Parts: sequence; structure tokens; C-alpha cells
Amino acid sequence: MSIKKELLNELTEIQLKAFAETKGVSFLLNKIQKNYYDGWDERDKIVDILTSNEDISVGEIEEFIKITKI
Repeated sequence: MSIKKELLNELTEIQLKAFAETKGVSFLLNKIQKNYYDGWDERDKIVDILTSNEDISVGEIEEFIKITKI
């Protein structure tokens, strides 16, 4: 498991959505993506999408976790 995925798994679904919003990540999926994610838990789908986003760094996730854990 990647470090990004491990860090993202520490967040709740609400926190993941808030993080995605701050990074401008959209969850609009094309037909192929919808088929791929069919049957996935919403939280797991968000983690997978954020993990694959190369514009999001480990440091940004760590900073968000620090801010939300206060």
C-alpha cells in the first residue's frame, strides 16, 4: 500500500470530500470509470481517486491531517 493511500485511509469520508474540494478534485466519472468503481464503497472510491491523483503530494495530505486533527 502506498504512503498516500495509508494517509488517506486515516480520514473519514467527510474529511476526504473536504480535502478533495480544497484540491479541486472532481468525482465526475466517465462510463469506464463508473463500471470500474461499480460496487465499491464510496469512501474506498474516494481514496482510490485521490491516491491516483499525481497533483496531490504526501506532504499536502499530512498537512490536512494535522489541521483536521486539532
